[in-house]
Amino acid sequence: MGAERAKSADADPPASAVPPVDSPATDIPGPTVARLATYLHVLRSFSRRGILLASSGELATAAGVNPAILRKDLSYVGANGVRGVGYDVGRLTARISMTLHTDSIHTVALAGAGSLGRALLSHAGFGRGFRVVAMFDADPTLTGTVLESGGPQVAPLTDIAAVCARAVPTVEIAVIATADDDARHAFDAFVAAGVRQVLNVTPVSLPAESDVVVRQVDLALELQVLAFQASRGSRDDVKEPRGTKPARGHQGNAMGEETVTA
Repeated sequence: MGAERAKSADADPPASAVPPVDSPATDIPGPTVARLATYLHVLRSFSRRGILLASSGELATAAGVNPAILRKDLSYVGANGVRGVGYDVGRLTARISMTLHTDSIHTVALAGAGSLGRALLSHAGFGRGFRVVAMFDADPTLTGTVLESGGPQVAPLTDIAAVCARAVPTVEIAVIATADDDARHAFDAFVAAGVRQVLNVTPVSLPAESDVVVRQVDLALELQVLAFQASRGSRDDVKEPRGTKPARGHQGNAMGEETVTA
């Protein structure tokens, strides 16, 4: 990739190694926040491969965005690359980590202990700044079981409000990965318990609440989008607008679309 390489490192650089931002952005657009999370994932993969420096073009290609968009997004975290050199991967990782608050632990409650819920529980992302403190499922045979060493016991879906209300520390984020028929009940219970950030991975549309933000990830919809792209043939047959690059990798909701019920 034309980037300098060194010994791989799994952990993010310490925040103390990064100089403070002179004028930190306090109002970052939602789509930019989503893309910053993608850049952080890319940067961590670079670090594991021993890459010390990366150009905006290399980062943009790996993230599936236009380099101009990437540079604008990084301006929100006070990151400026060096012309002809690129970005220091370690410092940029630390800057984005501080901006996204991944240097602190956020508490998550997961409704749905089936195959999808278990996959989410074991996903690497839950080991980087997130801790699942409560799990729920409608299957009585799962009640009282522990799906991950050191994790919480699975409680009935009917106990969502009660468990979250007494949880210490407070549950910050709810993930709904239940059967479709249970999604609305789980959402209402989380809202009643005071949870105001919800990730919904079911195809069920959740109602608007005045102060609740819902991120909707419909896997079937994402597959339909990819199927449409595949039906258009190879990229060589598709004319892209001048000045743009074909997106690579994960886009759609993960790159900025969201359902905001606030």
